[in-house]
Amino acid sequence: MRLSRFVRSSTPVLALAVAAALALPRSVRAFTLGGWALGIDQRDVAVFDDFTDPEANDNEAASANFPGYDGAELAIWKATAEWGSELFGDGSGDPTQPLGLGSGDANFDAIFVGNATGPGGAHDNTVSEIAGPGGGLLGITEADAGGWRIRLYSDITWDDDPSGPAPGAVDLQAVITHEYGHVLGLGHSVVSGATMSATASGTSLAARSIEADDKAGVQSIYGVKSASKPHIASVSGSSPLTIQGANFDATSNEIWFTPWPGTSAAPVVVSGVSSSLGGTQLVVAVPIDAGPGNVLVRVAGTSGDKLSNAFPFASPWDVTTYCVAKTNSKGCVPSIAFDGLPSLTVAPGIVRATDVLNQKSGVLFYGTSGALAAPFLGGTLCVKPPIHRTAVANSGGNPPPLDCSGTFTFDLHAYLAAGTDPALVVGAQMWLQFWSRDPGFAPPNNVGLTDALSVFVIP
Repeated sequence: MRLSRFVRSSTPVLALAVAAALALPRSVRAFTLGGWALGIDQRDVAVFDDFTDPEANDNEAASANFPGYDGAELAIWKATAEWGSELFGDGSGDPTQPLGLGSGDANFDAIFVGNATGPGGAHDNTVSEIAGPGGGLLGITEADAGGWRIRLYSDITWDDDPSGPAPGAVDLQAVITHEYGHVLGLGHSVVSGATMSATASGTSLAARSIEADDKAGVQSIYGVKSASKPHIASVSGSSPLTIQGANFDATSNEIWFTPWPGTSAAPVVVSGVSSSLGGTQLVVAVPIDAGPGNVLVRVAGTSGDKLSNAFPFASPWDVTTYCVAKTNSKGCVPSIAFDGLPSLTVAPGIVRATDVLNQKSGVLFYGTSGALAAPFLGGTLCVKPPIHRTAVANSGGNPPPLDCSGTFTFDLHAYLAAGTDPALVVGAQMWLQFWSRDPGFAPPNNVGLTDALSVFVIP
């Protein structure tokens, strides 16, 4: 096990100091090697997001090329994707890298598996924070052939901003790009400006993009990307999902998916998938425990050239909004949203309505028979009967007179976990809408209606 400690110097320079007993060997090459390579079963990357500084998680802008995540998770995912064998998806997502993310051109690709439930051990392949002060250290990376862990000190102001960190902060994506190079088996490079250089000026923003010497280093460990390596060119459809590419096995393909956040720290794997069109197409039913993230294809064998590039994947089981809300008597349009996951095991899972009238009774109702768009009490009924009603709630908000400060919340996770409706098992689909009182309209139209959600119950 090699321990490397990332140091922030008193001048605007970042350096990685390695204990003398663990010093990297001298080499005639610009890059140096740690002496190990990660096996094909060590390609997972998970994040335990315990970062205490708000700047580490203030990026809420979605990236279509990195579906399902923002904040620290997104920055860390981008950092590890930079070491991939080719552009990740269309290469977009980082304004500081106009040539695109994904530059390794080696037989190495990682799968981002979302959120871990804890920092894990030294071989659990996680990134997390560790309590500081670190005495000038930025973090600690533990790595060998059996796995790895990266821990960053809490006394550092970590910033996840895609355009670069604020003054005085350190770029989270850049530091993880450097540290993940150590995870892969690289030591430091003597080339100034390389991501694996022992020093980088300022916030180390430039370290986000691996350079020629970094590529040479990762290729020396995993080999230059093989012409026979499986390749994903595109994905389409929902479930079944169609994967177009090249070099797929005739009958023994594995499809790797990102799990739902917090449900697992390992890929969701579908085995025994046959290809068609001369090994260029795969059609696979997407399992319900596959969340948004990425998808990879593994063919028979254990070397790095048996695993495809990672490709963006938006889960067909994700929460979607549909239908049209009824404008209420104060001119506001109430809106329904979901926070968390519609999960039996993972909290939170909250259905929320905003911009509703204050201090009024309301109820969340749902169905399991389908969506609808039918005229109803001056608005639109979005849920096909039979309809199930939950307990009546009060919208709260400001005291009278009427305004739009009210909100409704419903803990769907608790409802599912309690087994209140035995039909709501893993894989069941629900359509949900809020109804509430609106005395500003004459009867029988004196009600408010939100738009609606479609959700699938996940593990």
